[in-house]
Amino acid sequence: MCGLLGIIASGGSNPAIDGITGRRLRDRMAHRGPDDAGEWSDGSAWIGHRRLSIMDPSGGHEPFVIDDGGGDPCIVVFNGELLEHRSLRADLEAEGGVFRSSCDAETAAVAVAFRGPEALDSFRGMFALAWYRPARRRLWIARDAFGVVPLLHGVDRDGRVVFSSEMRAMIDHLGPAAGPDIATIGAYLSTIRLTLGDRTLVEGVRQVRPGHVVEFDLSADRPQWESRAWWTAPSPTGELSGADADRAMAEAIEDSLAAHLQSDVEVCSLLSGGLDSAVLTTLAIDRHSRWRTFTAIGGNGSEDPDRAAARILTEHLGRETTEVSVVDAVESPLNRWNRMVASLGVPLGTPNEIAINALAEAVRDAGVKVAISGEGADELLGGYEPVLRIVSGVAATAPSPEAAAAMLLESIAWMSPTRQEAILSSSWVEALGPQEALIRETAAAIESGGPADEPRSYLRWLQTVNLSGLLGRLNHACMLASVEARPPFADRRVAEVVSRIRTEDLFNVTGSDVGASDTKIALRRAFRHRLPEAVVSRPKASFPMPFAPWASEQLGREDVLVALRPLLAEPVWEAISSTLSAGEPVDPMLAWPLANLGLWSVSTGVGLRP
Repeated sequence: MCGLLGIIASGGSNPAIDGITGRRLRDRMAHRGPDDAGEWSDGSAWIGHRRLSIMDPSGGHEPFVIDDGGGDPCIVVFNGELLEHRSLRADLEAEGGVFRSSCDAETAAVAVAFRGPEALDSFRGMFALAWYRPARRRLWIARDAFGVVPLLHGVDRDGRVVFSSEMRAMIDHLGPAAGPDIATIGAYLSTIRLTLGDRTLVEGVRQVRPGHVVEFDLSADRPQWESRAWWTAPSPTGELSGADADRAMAEAIEDSLAAHLQSDVEVCSLLSGGLDSAVLTTLAIDRHSRWRTFTAIGGNGSEDPDRAAARILTEHLGRETTEVSVVDAVESPLNRWNRMVASLGVPLGTPNEIAINALAEAVRDAGVKVAISGEGADELLGGYEPVLRIVSGVAATAPSPEAAAAMLLESIAWMSPTRQEAILSSSWVEALGPQEALIRETAAAIESGGPADEPRSYLRWLQTVNLSGLLGRLNHACMLASVEARPPFADRRVAEVVSRIRTEDLFNVTGSDVGASDTKIALRRAFRHRLPEAVVSRPKASFPMPFAPWASEQLGREDVLVALRPLLAEPVWEAISSTLSAGEPVDPMLAWPLANLGLWSVSTGVGLRP
């Protein structure tokens, strides 16, 4: 995994930035690439790269300059892993491609130089990349199908296009011009997601949406850009059921895990004690006899369900796992939270990010750079039983997509749009209005999966909206410790197989007596013979984190409270202040998002006035 940064001027007169400034912004992301750094500039463009060396560690220096001698060189920077790249490389060599390393990033670079955006459909893996044609004054930036790897873009006050792997560098470049995006702030309070469509928490800074490519025309004084999908999730067909579904599921997961083990350095797994990481760890040990695992311990370090389940699996496999106590780590959870927000330039989404970052640091300190993770299975295969129950109830009302979206947001939000009207200041309530953008995005995600009266349709909402946020949080938390996390479940081929499996072989939560066996049904059946029954039948559980007192303590900081004052209605702000002064806890559903936004404002200087 790596860090990308580019600043490119529009028209013929505006200069880009000097090398000192470019390197300072790029090196804000040194944690994403501690092994190497590179840059390219021609006066109107500055493109930088930080590298975490995984494939061909001694080669693969970036940016790549792909020059066929025709006067139209292509400058490419790549972040991530291009799986099964050797077969694509062979095709490119037949087309005249020349390679100087065995790095997968170079394969991607030559592919886009030769084929342009059409090359993306031949890519399998997790990636973000940018390629620039200075002779044509064209820039393209793209992300993988599920948005595992982040990529942001914007236009600064001088009309220059800026792209970056992380928000901190974007905010540093924009300076005082960085202000809050009103609609996304409202969406964050409801969903703790950092994006709304392609919008982010900072006005004018956008994300490249998963499975999309953005093309910029830089020939005029102001850049023109267009975003389009290069991949869309397949529609469900339900042609596979029973033993056929189980067999297809097993084959797809084994194939994806094998592809994700591509590496010239050691790979380990993050073992949570849940079904998904247990499946991946078991399959990995089949291929690597000295495979290592790392398990986070929640709470105060005492026994917890994740720890117990992980021990059951490791005993079954005849292994040990490295246990990492989140609370007892060298850095306290509160200090870690503060540092993460300041370094990344975004608030945290879930408290689990604190645990993931502590776990990733233990992986890094053990000398490992790559970790396999089970994220993505719940969204693709139907693993969230409480959410699926709500979804089934919503679908039973035969709603329109918009009505379904509104019901969902009221049912599962941290701070629902309706509740926000009683909590936020009048200026924020007026600016947010009915939060139509959030409703539209949620409705469109449901509708893309099928009719709103079919529970299966809501899996597409989970994949489109929740999954990209989940994977982004995983990437941020691990890359801050210079560890690349790979989620084999979030794979194009896995999604294609799942689309062919009948809904009843994925989940069934319509009855009154629902257990773990009614979620991720085909996955449980496919690997039941390989895993302990206690792991196979274990229900989905959240990682035990005492985040409520942490959030109240964070809210009690004077600077955080002051930063939140423009956001909150005066009586609410005073009530929170009084509650904290009395040593009483604040409602955690309020405290967590508010503490994060206040800390983010303090750390970045982005004010919370609408």
